[in-house]
Amino acid sequence: MPSACRVPPLGQAAIGRGFRILARIGVGLAVLVALAAAAVYLVGISGVGSERLRAEAELAVEKLAGVDVNAEVGPARITLDGSSFVALQVSDVSLKTADGKPMADAGRVRFGVRLIPLLWGEVRLSSAKISDARIVMAAMPSQGDWAAGLRNAEGLVDPDKLIGAVFANINLALDAIREDSLRRIDLSNVEFVLTDQAPVRSVRIADARVTQSGSGGLKISADTDIDGRALTLAASATRDAATGRIAALDANMRLAGGDDAAQGMKLGAVSLKLSGAQGASTNTSRLVVSLSSAGSVIDLGPRGLLPADVDLDATLASGTNKVAVDRLRMKTGRSTFDFVGSVGPRPASGTAGDEPAYRYDLTSDGSTLAPSESPDPALTFLARIAGVYKVASQTLVADQIAVRSAPGSDVEGTATVAFVDGKAPGISVALNVHDMLVSHVKQLWPWFSAHNARLWVLQNLFGGRVVDASLQFRVVPGRLGNGVPLSADEVFGRFQIEGSRFDTAGRIPPVRDAVGVVDFRGNDVDIALSSGTVYMPSGRTVEAHNGTLSVKEANHPPVIGSLDIDVAGDAPAIAELASYEPINAMRHVGLAPEDLSGTVSGHVKADIPLQSGVDSSKLNWLVALDYKGLSLAKPFEGQTVTDADGSITVEPTKAVISAKAQLNGIPAELDLVEPLEDNGPARSRKVALVLDDKTRATAMPGLAPLLAGTIKVAVDKSGGSAQSVSADLTNARLDIPWAGWSKGAGIPASVNFNMTKTGDTTTLSDFDLSGKTFSIGGNVVLVNGALSSARFSKVTLNRGDDVAVSVKRSGKGYAVDVRGNALDARSLIKQFTSDVDTATKATGTDAITVSANIDSLTGFHDEKLSNLQLDYSGAGSKVNGLNVSAVASSGAGIAISNTAGGGRRALSVKSTDAGAVLRFLNIYEHMEGGSITLALSGASDGPMRGQVDTSNFFVVNEPKLASIVSTTPAGDKRSLNEAVKGNLDTSRVKFERGFAEIDKGTGYLKLANGVLRGPRIGTTFQGTLYDENNNMDMTGTFMPAYGVNRIFGELPLVGALLGNGRDRGLIGVTYRLKGNANKPNLDINPLSVIAPGIFRSIFEFR
Repeated sequence: MPSACRVPPLGQAAIGRGFRILARIGVGLAVLVALAAAAVYLVGISGVGSERLRAEAELAVEKLAGVDVNAEVGPARITLDGSSFVALQVSDVSLKTADGKPMADAGRVRFGVRLIPLLWGEVRLSSAKISDARIVMAAMPSQGDWAAGLRNAEGLVDPDKLIGAVFANINLALDAIREDSLRRIDLSNVEFVLTDQAPVRSVRIADARVTQSGSGGLKISADTDIDGRALTLAASATRDAATGRIAALDANMRLAGGDDAAQGMKLGAVSLKLSGAQGASTNTSRLVVSLSSAGSVIDLGPRGLLPADVDLDATLASGTNKVAVDRLRMKTGRSTFDFVGSVGPRPASGTAGDEPAYRYDLTSDGSTLAPSESPDPALTFLARIAGVYKVASQTLVADQIAVRSAPGSDVEGTATVAFVDGKAPGISVALNVHDMLVSHVKQLWPWFSAHNARLWVLQNLFGGRVVDASLQFRVVPGRLGNGVPLSADEVFGRFQIEGSRFDTAGRIPPVRDAVGVVDFRGNDVDIALSSGTVYMPSGRTVEAHNGTLSVKEANHPPVIGSLDIDVAGDAPAIAELASYEPINAMRHVGLAPEDLSGTVSGHVKADIPLQSGVDSSKLNWLVALDYKGLSLAKPFEGQTVTDADGSITVEPTKAVISAKAQLNGIPAELDLVEPLEDNGPARSRKVALVLDDKTRATAMPGLAPLLAGTIKVAVDKSGGSAQSVSADLTNARLDIPWAGWSKGAGIPASVNFNMTKTGDTTTLSDFDLSGKTFSIGGNVVLVNGALSSARFSKVTLNRGDDVAVSVKRSGKGYAVDVRGNALDARSLIKQFTSDVDTATKATGTDAITVSANIDSLTGFHDEKLSNLQLDYSGAGSKVNGLNVSAVASSGAGIAISNTAGGGRRALSVKSTDAGAVLRFLNIYEHMEGGSITLALSGASDGPMRGQVDTSNFFVVNEPKLASIVSTTPAGDKRSLNEAVKGNLDTSRVKFERGFAEIDKGTGYLKLANGVLRGPRIGTTFQGTLYDENNNMDMTGTFMPAYGVNRIFGELPLVGALLGNGRDRGLIGVTYRLKGNANKPNLDINPLSVIAPGIFRSIFEFR
């Protein structure tokens, strides 16, 4: 059987033919190698010697240089070469300019030599390879204006000429690589020495090759290093042999990204693709360029890094006079700009002075903007930018800038960029916005314009619409980047907003529904707020208006804004607003917003940090508020505050409060200063209370017996625990019942003292009660608002007083001790002699004990008592005990006692100088001398009855007595003097006895069986001395020559018939005193003058 590995006959034949072909090729190669070796040998022994080779090499190098140079080479020799079999190699090659300057040098140049011509002694080169070369670019001959041939009559690059030049140069390259010429050029390790003005520092070709491709093709490849960045090139071109035109052109270049940044920019990887074809007479020549750059970064200095990727597709077609921008995409961060359009020379306008320019027109129907600094979503917009570039003035003008973010929401403007060699360009931009969302304007705001103002708007302004806005940016060439901040004349703008929200700083809630204006100039930003609302997290709201936020020099950290705004709202909402950082004013008062009620309006000023890291303790702020109906739900410093109307001003070091309020239910005026820092002002509490009887009885019930009427009290607590208190007592009535002193309303008076409080005890030190004619100084202690004790070292209730008074609470009453040199007792006398009930009706029911020891006591009519000893006890109008001893100025003793016990009471008065007692007490001023005894008694709660008896006294200059004896009664023709045919002397009348029975009850005093009896005059009287209405009704008989009439009265029969009683005279007048007790009317009966005494009673007034 045949083997499985056996080759079939047909296959064997095919293999045989293959081996024969390979054998022939191998033999041919061997022959060629042998011929090459022979050629090398023959050259060595033939006339083609080393000098000939050197000359040929120099000529080849000069031709390869393509410029007028002188070449010098080292030794030349023929070697075998892998591609050309035979190669001419020279070393130490140098090129010099015509004037001898070094241009280039190469370590080795190797030329491929054609083998067959060499056999005939002819050196013909087929390739060239230059290695380890160094080319000095500064020595290269000037090429002149290489672009001159590309310009039109106006000096602008003509697109048609440009495309023609591209294809012409490709044709030149194809001509250089021909079948009968060099078909390949290689470069290896070739370095270019650049000038200092070159845009790059170093260029080194690691490996490059230009080769012929077919009969009409060209291929180029290169690996180059430019400033450490790898550049690769692969290109090919094909020429149609029939027409001689470039049928196809394809070139790809890629520049790798670099790690270093030059001139504030890091260039990323760049890819360039060029393709096209040269058209015939009926076809259009076309070049298509695709440029792509990825990973580029622009260093904006303190503004950060701006990444940028660019993709460009452009077409240059002959006959169009423009470059069509098929696609221009620029992407930076989250923003993408897509444009299409065209660029080309502007046709001549013929206008005088109109310089040549390139025109451009780019449109976008789907670009997106999303700055990295903005939290807003990306914005899709339509745009168009069109203008010219003026070559002579190097000015780029955009006379049409239009952006539309939504129907009716447009940005329109113009821009100019002026380029000056060696300087930053000058830029002028003017933009106007109409009815656009704030979020859209924020996205469209150019990053280079008013950077700090832009950042603030991006980070703090949200929502709403920009009704109208303008932005201006204009700087001269060389201005940007010189380190000087832009001025207000170089960059400025204004935005009118509605319905927006802007954030302030710290934790302060934003202002919403804002209507206002954002204005910026240079690095200053001013926000003016017409109205807005602050919504608190709790749901409370504060109305904000007339506000400004001003940021000055936003380019200099720390960036701090000055907030100045009016606010209004309910008190809890304002308090909550003031509790946020950086103000946080509520932390000092210990009150939560919910503890307040009422309405508040006012003003807030604050330094607002607009960047992190700012020490808030060094910021200034001021809160000035007016409030109405403010009430605190819980006590503040132990006080209940309600219905407060006033103001509060709070700043970092202090809070100042001024208010009219109800303090513990009492009308008050408050002026408080609260330090908020250790270096702040002293704490101050000034409170002015308006106390009427009702509020004072509630707050200080213990003062009711002493004080009546409305008073104004000022309390000042400035540091320490003591409070300084002053009160205006002008409109109040003051009573000191145990001193018998009072001050009526309307009489100026004031009181001052320092008040300290410990628990329920209040101490009034340095107490000073003073008026025009009175003063009291000392210390007072109150317990639970009631008087506990008092010690007055100096009491002057009237001029000349010099006593000390101490008061001490004793059980439910008070113990009063009076000691001193002199006391005016007239007010005390007046009070107690007018009517006991009236005198004590305002003294309350507290028990009072008074002990007095006074050297001199002044009464009425200049009467003084000395060595007064007094002990008194009582409660209200009830006198429990009274003992008085004193000495009159005549030396007579005076003793008064009022005792109570067993349900009864008794009053006793004794003195041997009745006139002095009556004058002192202002009871009767016309009496001199005499003894007096008064004895009254009665039930404790009933009237007192008794008698008064006086003897041996004189009545001096009594006008009523003179009136009785001298007055002619109505209806009569004679006076009493005329009736008795005598002249009765009433200037000093002696009386042997005075007597009356007394009935004293509440509000009245009645006398019965009253008699005054003397040698010359006598009188009887009875009736009511005063009643509850202070009216008098007294009747009586007046008898002259009383001694004679009394004799008849004492005879039993005559007295019964004529005298009509023991104390009735024979001749006299009856009288009646009636009317007001202070000024009664006197009536006299004229008929009583002639009637006998037994009938006189008929005519007496009843």
